[in-house]
Amino acid sequence: MENYSSSWETAALMKMAVVSMENPSGHFRPAACGTRLCPPDLGFAMAALGRMVWLLDQEYDRDHRAVHMTERTTDLHPLKIRYHGTVDIPYDERYTEHIQPTGLLPFISLVSRGGPNMNPSALTALVDRWRPETHTFHLRAGEMAPTLQDVSMILGLPIQGEPLCMNTASDGWREQMAALIGMAPPALANPKERAPAGAPFAWIRTNFGQPPPEDANEDTIRTYTRVYLWYMISRTLFPDSGGKLAHWCWLKALTVLEHRWSWGTAALAYLYRQLDEACRRTGSRTGSGGIGGCMLLLSVWSWDRLSVGRPRVLDERPWPHHHENLDREPTWAYLWDNVSEMTSDPKIMYRQYTAELDTLTVSGWNGSHMVDTTILARGWLTSTTSARRRLDRQRQRKITNWSVHHSGHVAAFLHCLEATRNAGPVEIVPHDLAAFNNYLEWFHENTRIELVKHAYAEDILDDPIEFDEVAQSQHDTFARRGRSTSIASKLNFVRTEIQKTAHECEIMWEQSGRDEKPVGPLRHFIKNTARKMRRLANLLGCREGEIPTSSSSEEREHTSKQAPRSAYQFKPRGKAPNRYTPEDYVNRGKKIVIEEDEGPPQRSSLSRMRNDEPLSTEEDEQEEQQQQEPRQRTKRMAIRKQPDMRGTSRRDQLRVVVSFSRLRSSSRHCLSA
Repeated sequence: MENYSSSWETAALMKMAVVSMENPSGHFRPAACGTRLCPPDLGFAMAALGRMVWLLDQEYDRDHRAVHMTERTTDLHPLKIRYHGTVDIPYDERYTEHIQPTGLLPFISLVSRGGPNMNPSALTALVDRWRPETHTFHLRAGEMAPTLQDVSMILGLPIQGEPLCMNTASDGWREQMAALIGMAPPALANPKERAPAGAPFAWIRTNFGQPPPEDANEDTIRTYTRVYLWYMISRTLFPDSGGKLAHWCWLKALTVLEHRWSWGTAALAYLYRQLDEACRRTGSRTGSGGIGGCMLLLSVWSWDRLSVGRPRVLDERPWPHHHENLDREPTWAYLWDNVSEMTSDPKIMYRQYTAELDTLTVSGWNGSHMVDTTILARGWLTSTTSARRRLDRQRQRKITNWSVHHSGHVAAFLHCLEATRNAGPVEIVPHDLAAFNNYLEWFHENTRIELVKHAYAEDILDDPIEFDEVAQSQHDTFARRGRSTSIASKLNFVRTEIQKTAHECEIMWEQSGRDEKPVGPLRHFIKNTARKMRRLANLLGCREGEIPTSSSSEEREHTSKQAPRSAYQFKPRGKAPNRYTPEDYVNRGKKIVIEEDEGPPQRSSLSRMRNDEPLSTEEDEQEEQQQQEPRQRTKRMAIRKQPDMRGTSRRDQLRVVVSFSRLRSSSRHCLSA
């Protein structure tokens, strides 16, 4: 039998170990989220984080889905959800008095009505961000993860009680099951074939699918109650990646119904372990991989916190209130009891959700539920990464008595609960924005937050933009073929280029302060930066020319040879034609005199003679040329405008002569002026 107890107990005790960490002052100070503790000096924690180099572990990162998407460019499919509805076995009111001592009555009242419509594509896009090293989702705005507070609010499961840690030996499990519920699945025909320790769901529905008879005694009702709880928690709280078997260990935990287990801690730890495996499960082309754990918890948690994949809430279904029993009142999950169903292509929506998570910022999520105190335990989690890998259930099949094996952790767990009870009033530490910004800066440098491939190559801005070549890129090719393309690919590229440019500006600014003559390098850097920004704008749809890199003619000629004019760039136009304006109509028939600003205005020779100014030979020659040009122009116009008098009447000839004489007199008047 596979070891499941190690998975719940390891993750649960890791979670509680965060609680048991002491701050520098030696006092316990619970934080606002769940049972996390937050020391007063966040700068101390950030100083410890600064000593870390890389947040991701190579052992986990080798087979991670994010690596397949970014580095190996594998076309992954959405994973299957192993959460099943529970309306196929009806609930009997006689079960209530036996379920209430276990602390599972609020959860059973919730899931016995069936679950909401879930979105495998959105959950898979979220699983791609899960990191086993920290047990958190790594997003651009920080880390997020469900906590014990979410388990208590959403599912109504008890988080207090004894840790669910017991002996998981499977020897003789059929005999023990028969003694507990009166029957067991038949053994396999081939004794050499290894069968899992548990009962198929179909076998449970066949034998216990109907409520007990009306005249059933108390023992029979307890047996049916025990099987009903076993069936419920196996399909909702602890489903594995196969989703077809109810494991024997969960029925064994229900041997004594009055025993108070910490079901919430076990459910959260089991979800963490299933996410650790799902984020490294690529599946086949048909998408055979699955996600185990309580998907109801993960779905409601993501809908309440994130805007990505959030469905539309429909009219709520009526809840059968039992005011005499508060354990049967609705939990937080009832707010999402009836939601719309995602009917689009799962593969297309999976790519869209992945792109949306890449572009998600602080404004796109509910930051009031952000678990930023997980960074305080980062040093502890990183130091125990190798120890947690040794506790993998595939490597520790021989360990069965987990209550003895984890006795030290169980004692620490109970000590944490006792210290929390005796801590007094909860003191909420205010959020430190400066410390959180420092954490985000460190976080972005030490993890992977972008899964969408950039639209263009990294060095595309180093050369002039050739739109014919850019049109052949994968991003533009998909767009022309009608395949959906996301804005995240371009946004990630632009974001990276802006960061690089800002970093270069900082380096250049520091260097200019040390150089004696920083003008030359600064001019070159400014021109180079402007050229890159112009090319970046061209990639985003603008069509502007290249900025010359130098003022010298030789370098401009060299640049023009390297960067020929694109076919999409128009030739420079000449001088724009003169257009008729209202001023031209007002000034019609008037002589427009344009005086140049440079130098004194020129005066005629007659005015100079009146002032007794001598005439130079050069001025005489210029004046004669100016007088001869209008005469020659007028004479040519008169010759050109003389009409042909042959074949016309006397009256028409007189009219032409009069017009010609008027033109000659006007030209003489102009010359005299």
